[in-house]
Amino acid sequence: MRPRSSTLWLVLEWSASLLVAAVFLLASVPKIMNPAAFASAVYQMNLLPGALVNPVAIYLPWIEFVSACALVIVPPARRGALALLGLLLAVFTLALMVNFVRGTAMSCGCFGGTFLETILPPWTAPIRNLVLLGILCIALEASRQRE
Repeated sequence: MRPRSSTLWLVLEWSASLLVAAVFLLASVPKIMNPAAFASAVYQMNLLPGALVNPVAIYLPWIEFVSACALVIVPPARRGALALLGLLLAVFTLALMVNFVRGTAMSCGCFGGTFLETILPPWTAPIRNLVLLGILCIALEASRQRE
């Protein structure tokens, strides 16, 4: 029988992983369905050379989608998926903050232009990302604690 704390860490790991997976699935599917709209959002952020905008708009949502699925469907890959999503989240947050410093706070395109982007003002996106990054770190730590 597992020690009680091990079970608690498992529940924490699964709960945090499911939440992160749900957010990234909600974010990736609209972008996969409409890569042109996401490419426009990436272009407007003015952080990438023009030649990289379309490849990022096409491949990035699939990386998010596959990683989010791996969190739930492939438990042995969970740590890698969490690490990759954490890296993406850190880069997204940095990109948003750079644009805020520039004075160009706008919709990030994170949820493919769906209603999820319109219910909160753009300045809340970095806060949302930092909270999600904290939840992701909890899932990673819970995974380590169960070893």
